[in-house]
Amino acid sequence: MGIGQFIADLRFDMINLGIAIMGVLTLYPLLIFFYFRKKKPVRIRFSTIRNIKTTPKTLKVRLVHLPFLLRLLSLLFLLTAFSHPYLEREIDQKKTGKESREQKEAKREEYKKIEMPTEGISIQLVLDRSGSMGVHPGPDGLKFNFMKFENTLLSKLDVVKIITKRFIEGTAETAKAETGGGYFTGRGNDLIGLYTFARYPFVACPLTLRHELLIDYVSQLENVTLQEEDGTYIGYALERAILQTIETRSRAREENAYTVKSSVIVLVTDGEQVLREEDMNDRHKALLPSEAAALAKENKIRIYAIAISPRQIYNERGTVIRSINTHFSTEEIKAAASVTGGKFFMAQDGDALLKIYQEINTLEKSSIPSKKELDVRIEKTKELKKIETERVELFPVFLVAGFLGVIVEILLATLYFRRIP
Repeated sequence: MGIGQFIADLRFDMINLGIAIMGVLTLYPLLIFFYFRKKKPVRIRFSTIRNIKTTPKTLKVRLVHLPFLLRLLSLLFLLTAFSHPYLEREIDQKKTGKESREQKEAKREEYKKIEMPTEGISIQLVLDRSGSMGVHPGPDGLKFNFMKFENTLLSKLDVVKIITKRFIEGTAETAKAETGGGYFTGRGNDLIGLYTFARYPFVACPLTLRHELLIDYVSQLENVTLQEEDGTYIGYALERAILQTIETRSRAREENAYTVKSSVIVLVTDGEQVLREEDMNDRHKALLPSEAAALAKENKIRIYAIAISPRQIYNERGTVIRSINTHFSTEEIKAAASVTGGKFFMAQDGDALLKIYQEINTLEKSSIPSKKELDVRIEKTKELKKIETERVELFPVFLVAGFLGVIVEILLATLYFRRIP
């Protein structure tokens, strides 16, 4: 082991090391000061000093400060021992011939067979996350813009997130899904993607069969907070979702990995499209929902449009602060749904939105597809790779060295370098 590796593996007890450093900074200056300060000389009379001046310096004279240097070195060793030094080194399992059972299993299980559906429906969820989908501070200090869902006050976006997750993964009592009692069978065989939008569309999750990841992305959705990002650019979001659906279908067909039987878009919004003046001339941002629907129709993609317009708006105490519908034009998204062979819905509370999702779930039934086995490479995680280390204590070495230095200094001072008087 080289010096560089030794230094890299060296560890200390940090509290004791701090005390040891303070000891060095305090004791060393004091010892040096008292050793070299001028002492009152001892006078001895000689008849002549002529021969003394010409006498060469002996080894004892040259090494007269050796005991003091040993004292400083011994103190350094003792303080180092006090700081509890040790080496922490990784054990080379190849040399020791030892290997954990988990590591051996990880090497054997580099590939795993999993079953994947070979056909289904592609569903793009296009969800509005503009500021109006959240709650707002009121003049009396109470937040408002809540809607009721299952007797709980929630923001519109939170209601959409809860129902969307149920739609994707299903509920526990799937047997009652056909009764309209609030249950879903789940869409385990379908490709599902997530687009969110306000002023700009954002692909939160591309079309995927890994729905556990999609659920995480849905859970993390939040309303936009910056004014420059707020807006309801529905046509722009629909265009991006349609283009990604087309690209995914084409790629799946080329790779013969998955057969998309049909494609749908589920649009959820609480407002009409209103453009900023600076975006009026942008071909994509200014696209109307009905214009985007023309592209969807060409590619046989149905659009289900859901407008959220609560009959009652609550504050956080549950007090109704508005009992009339929020008036906004739904003509564009109605046209988008109609042109593509989809359907338009109006949700006036959370329970109505739940029933709408159930109806879409029923309209877009996915037959049980054939499945094929795929060899999927399993990445080894850091948890499987257990690094074994050994700890080599060094403080006994420095402790013994320090005491030996003290003993040698005392012996030299009293025997070899003894002074008279």
